[in-house]
Amino acid sequence: MTVNQRQYGMFYRVSISIICGIFYALSFPPFDLWFLIFPSLFLFYIVLLQNKSPFLSGFLFATIAYGIVLYGIKSIGYEAWIPLIFFMGLMYGVFGRLFQYVSQKTNNNIFILLSIVSAFDLLRAYFPFGGFPWGYPSTVLISGLTKNLFRYFGPIGFSLIIQTLVLLVVLFVIERRIRERTGMFNVKFYLVFLFIIGIQFLWSDNNEGSDFQDMSNGDIEVSIVQGNSPCPGAKNRCINERERIYQSHLNLTRALDSDPLLLKEDGLRLIIWPESSTGFNNDPLIHVKTLNEISTEVDRLDAYFLIGGDRPIDSDYFENYGVLVNTDGNVEGQYLKQHPVPFGEYIPFRKYLEWIPPLALVPRDMNRGEGQEVFTVRGDLNSKEVKISPVISFEGSFERYIRRSVQEGAELIVILTNQASYGESGMSDQFILMSRANAVSNHRDIVHAAITGKSAFISGVDGKIYSSTELFEADTSTELLKAYKEETLYSRYGNYLNYVAILFGAILFLYFRFVKRQSLYGSSL
Repeated sequence: MTVNQRQYGMFYRVSISIICGIFYALSFPPFDLWFLIFPSLFLFYIVLLQNKSPFLSGFLFATIAYGIVLYGIKSIGYEAWIPLIFFMGLMYGVFGRLFQYVSQKTNNNIFILLSIVSAFDLLRAYFPFGGFPWGYPSTVLISGLTKNLFRYFGPIGFSLIIQTLVLLVVLFVIERRIRERTGMFNVKFYLVFLFIIGIQFLWSDNNEGSDFQDMSNGDIEVSIVQGNSPCPGAKNRCINERERIYQSHLNLTRALDSDPLLLKEDGLRLIIWPESSTGFNNDPLIHVKTLNEISTEVDRLDAYFLIGGDRPIDSDYFENYGVLVNTDGNVEGQYLKQHPVPFGEYIPFRKYLEWIPPLALVPRDMNRGEGQEVFTVRGDLNSKEVKISPVISFEGSFERYIRRSVQEGAELIVILTNQASYGESGMSDQFILMSRANAVSNHRDIVHAAITGKSAFISGVDGKIYSSTELFEADTSTELLKAYKEETLYSRYGNYLNYVAILFGAILFLYFRFVKRQSLYGSSL
C-alpha cells in the first residue's frame, strides 16, 4: 500500500466516524431527526468492523456525538464539558477496539458481538461515578408504535434490539452470505424469530394498553410551580438569589385557584415545587416561618406539597432533599437524593484536585440518601390514596431509580430538578425524552418538574406529553394524572435481555474456544 493510499484510508475512516457522530447527535433534541439513528449506527458498526483504527473511530464518534448532545454543559464551564466528552470518547474507543477484536476472533458471530454491545450499554449506566445514561438510541424512538418494546425491555434493552437489527444488516452487507454460526441457530432463523416477536408486539400494542388503563387507581390533580431563577446558571450569582427563588414559588402558589379541577370530595391534590426551590434560610424542615407560609397555602388549597431544596450540613457537606407536607401543614416525610452529579454536587478525588480554580464553585460534597422513598397521599376521609415517589435531578435520567420506586409500590413518579445549567440548549428536551421512555417502561405517569423549565406532565401509557412549560419562565401548570398499580415486564425483571445476551454470548465464546483447542489438539496427534 502506498503512502497516498494509507492517507486516503485514514481520511476515509476519520470522515465516516465524524459523520456517524453528527448523525447520532442530530437524532436527539433539539434537532429531533430520529431516523438518523439508524444510518449513524449502521456506519459506526461498518467502520468498526472494516477499520484498522477502531479505537480512533470510536473516540471520534463519541466526542462528536456527545460533544453536540451535551453542549449545554458548557454553561457550567468548558472545564466540565471537555473532560466529559473526552472520557466518553475513551470509553467508546475501548469499546471499538474490543468489538473489532472479538469480531476477528469469532468470525463475526452476531451473538457474541451482541454480548459485547450489551455489556457496554450496561457498563456505561453504572461507570464511572455511578454511570452516565445520556444518549441511548431507543429514547429517540419513543412513540405509540414502540411503546411495548419499552414495557418489555426498558430503554437499555430496547437499545439492544435496535442495535441487533442494525448489526444484522451490517453483517449482510459485509458478507456475501451469512454462514451458520452456532450449530443450532442460523441467522435467517434468528430473523424469523425477530419477525414473529415483532408481530406479537404489534398485536399486544393494540390490546395491552387498555388493560393497563383499567388498572388505574384514580385521578390526582397535580400542579407544577416553576418559579425560575433571577440569575440561572452555575456561574451566575445575584443578590439574595435563593430568597428570591423561594418567594417566586410562594407567590405563584398564592395565585393558584383554590377550587380544584376535580370534585373536592373525590379527588386528591398535589403541589410540586422543584429542586432548589427552598433551602438554606428557607428550609421547611428547619425554619418555622417557611413552614408556616407553606402551611397557609396547604390549608387554602387543601393539598399536599412535595418540595425540593438543599441544606448545608456543615462547611464540607450538604443534603439535596424532597419533603412532603401533608394537608395538616406538617412535614410527613423526606427523601434525600442518592446520586450526586460528579463535579456538580461533589468533587471526586477532591483533595487531589483542589488546585483547579473552577472547582471552587462546588465547595461542599453531597451526603447521599440511602434508598427510595414512597409517600402516601390521602384524600378527604381517606376515601382515596395514591403512592408517589420522588427522584431528584440527575437521578431522573437513570432508569434504575424510577424502576426501584415502582418496585416499592409507587403509582406516580415525580422528578424534582433544576436544569438551570443546561442553558438554552436542547438538554432540557433530552431529559424529558428520557423521562418519557422511563414513564412507558414502567407504565407510570411522570411529573417532570424543573425550577427553570422545561417542566412537563408525561403519560405512562404512551409517553406523550400532556402539557409543558417554556424555559426560564415563571409559570404554573396543572393536569389530572393517573395512578397505576400494575408492573410491566421491565419493572419486574429490569435489563434481563441484556444479561441473557451477555450470558449466551459468553457461553458461545467459551464453546468456540473449546472446539478450536480440541481441533488443534486433534491435528497435533
